[in-house]
This record gives sequence, C-alpha cells and structure tokens, in this order.
Amino acid sequence: MLWLYGLPLILLFLALNIVMGAFALFLWWLPRAPVASSLMHWGKGVQPVIQGICGTMFVLATTFLASTVWSAEDKAYEAVAIEARQVRQLRTLSHLFAEPRRSELVNLVTEYAEQSAAEWPSMDEEGGSREAEQVLNALYGAAVSLAPSEQMLAGEFMRSLNAVGEARERRLDLAHDNVSGDQWAVMLLLALILAIAVTFVHSPDERARAVALGLVAVMVATVFFSLIAHDRPFIGQDAITPDPVIAASKGL
Repeated sequence: MLWLYGLPLILLFLALNIVMGAFALFLWWLPRAPVASSLMHWGKGVQPVIQGICGTMFVLATTFLASTVWSAEDKAYEAVAIEARQVRQLRTLSHLFAEPRRSELVNLVTEYAEQSAAEWPSMDEEGGSREAEQVLNALYGAAVSLAPSEQMLAGEFMRSLNAVGEARERRLDLAHDNVSGDQWAVMLLLALILAIAVTFVHSPDERARAVALGLVAVMVATVFFSLIAHDRPFIGQDAITPDPVIAASKGL
C-alpha cells in the first residue's frame, strides 16, 4: 500500500474514486441478483437503524483518525523546524571557536545535516542511520574535549547539540507514527457497512440507489484521500524535506 503515498495527489484522488466507484457499482447491481432479493426485503425493516448507526460510526471514526493524523503532521513540521534551528545555532557557535577547532566543528555540523538528509528516504521503515548517529557522537566528543577556557561556549554548544538530538529522535518517532493496519481495516469495514446500509435503504429505486451510492463512494474516497495525503509526512508529493536542516548547516 506504500505505493499509494508516492502518487501525485490528483492521481491518488482519481485512483481512490475509481476503486470506490467500482465497488459502488457492484452494490448498485446487487439488489438485482435473485439471491440478494430476499435479503434486501428483510433489510427494509431495520434500514433506518442501520443507516443511522453506520453513518454515525463512520463519521466518529473519521473525525478521531483525521485529528490524530493532522496532529502528528503538525508535530513533524515542528520537529524539523526545531532541528533546523538548533543546527543553525550549532553552526553559529562553531564559528566563535578558534582554529583549528572552528573548522572541525563546522565540518561536523555540515556532515550531520548531510547524513540526516541521507537517512530521510528510509526512516519510515528503517529508522535512523548509523552514519548520522556516528556524526552526533563525534560532535559530543568534540564538545566534551573542549579546553577549560572554552567551557562557557561549550555549555551553549552542548545545549544546542542536545536539542538537535532530541528533535531528531522526535522526527524518527513521528516517521513511524502512522495509521496502523488495524485502523485502516476498521475504516474499510465501516465504509463497507455504510455502503451496504445505503443499498438496503434504496433497494426499491435504482436511480435513487445509484445517486446515494455514488455520493457515498465519493465521500469515502475523499476521506481516504485526506488520510493518505497527511498520514506519512515524510514521504509523498507534499512531504517534509530535509532542506531546512541542510540550509541551516550552510548558514542560509
């Protein structure tokens, strides 16, 4: 299912509508089948209850899941912004040291940004890279080994370095904070039950059934589109990129 996240948004929306439309077409045809006619007749007696409950459950599940997804996306933007800000602070502090310490720290900060960018494409599946961890360790080692006369700057440098590490860990955690398979299964099941309930309600009238199922199909496709478009903030067409971190390491 990960390939869906890589589609351009317009193609993603069209693909979801095609899939939902095909399933709606099947449900529209279902009352015509002799096997389903008796079931549709039985469903008329409970149709108001079924449709009301299914619609309410789908709306509640959508609201809860969308709120979680958008909140995680906002936190991802914030984590990257903090990481970039602290990397810029590290670069600024590095320039306050005398040579050759200055060049060593500036090069390490630049290398950290490059290694962070390198781990970006795979962090949803693999987490952080060993190379980025090694550069962070090298920065900590350099900060600890500063001379006594540099301890005031070293304290500021260490605080910014800790903030970079925390922001990176937050970013890596949020890369894994996605809609789970169980949650997708629940959403699909609720959408299926809602579509079946609508089919029950409009089983006597083919035209009304077509309109109702078409509207439900577009609604469900739009809901899934919104969730997929924001579920994984670090991949996809509108993904958060490492550009702010790289720019900060260069003082841009």
